[in-house]
Amino acid sequence: MNASARRTDVEERTERVRNQPTAVPRVRVTAARYAYCNRAVLHGVDLDLYAGEIYGLLGPNGAGKTTLMKAMCGRLRLTGGQIAIDGRDIGRSRAARRTVSYVPQDIAIFPHLTVQENLQIFGRLAGVSRGDLKLAVSRLLVDAQLSDRANQLCRTLSGGFQRRVNICASVLHKPRALMLDEPTVGIDIDAREAIHGLLQALRAQGTALLIATHDLDQAQQLCDRVGLMTAGNIVMEGAPNVLISAHFGNDREVIVTLGRGAEDVGTTALRGMGLRLMQSPLTWFGRQPAATVNAATLGQRLEAAGLDVKEIRVRVPDLNSLFLDTIATGSSVS
Repeated sequence: MNASARRTDVEERTERVRNQPTAVPRVRVTAARYAYCNRAVLHGVDLDLYAGEIYGLLGPNGAGKTTLMKAMCGRLRLTGGQIAIDGRDIGRSRAARRTVSYVPQDIAIFPHLTVQENLQIFGRLAGVSRGDLKLAVSRLLVDAQLSDRANQLCRTLSGGFQRRVNICASVLHKPRALMLDEPTVGIDIDAREAIHGLLQALRAQGTALLIATHDLDQAQQLCDRVGLMTAGNIVMEGAPNVLISAHFGNDREVIVTLGRGAEDVGTTALRGMGLRLMQSPLTWFGRQPAATVNAATLGQRLEAAGLDVKEIRVRVPDLNSLFLDTIATGSSVS
């Protein structure tokens, strides 16, 4: 399946979920507030998570993503608002909390036990019966492509394999919802694709998944919907390609890389073309109408302003573009 077809499938699936009159969120977050040491971390967050979808929670460090996920798992108590799973308040119902699993960014498995031993122990701790556990472990070893590593000590595994074990350990009891914090950070492409396959299998089984990630390419490829979180609020939410289209229309993203820093005249010229600084003082970005943007013309104008232009890129915007433009301008799309 090519990339455009996959994106179309994602949009159609999202629309089906959200437009069904009988669709009820698996997890509903309503006006969630949380403060730590008199510092507000969550500012009235609303979020619905549906069965059989992957929701990507995006945002800079300190936005409140991990705090929100921990609250959704019942690991911390809100100072205001409510979180319910299947209609039950997760703060008051122990049974509700047992139907949600959380996979932290830090790997949490027993390094001196084998893969299979880890899964067996975590399954028993989660209350899976002996009869069901054997089948569940066998199925997950296959789904996560771990069958040939079943008897290997976890401390001898690569980071990617350890993450797969960590995820498997969290879903042995078939949770209704699964929260994952940076599930593919620091791993290679093969491990990343294997984890994607595992998450897609869980989605197909009806699990509601929420992933906090800084990997925006991953989010665009994998997620049915994304939410952009900044300063304790979700400021933008929807299917990735719908959001990109709504925000940019037919504009193209323009990225200008300089050989040396811009003087005042050059800075004025860059800003006059609607460009803004990225994190590097040598990189500027912005947007131009697709019908009129021309890299050669831009280069001539910038060089005339005395700028040392190293590279000009004009490209179709993606989720990275949306993230940068939203953070830079403080804009939002509902």
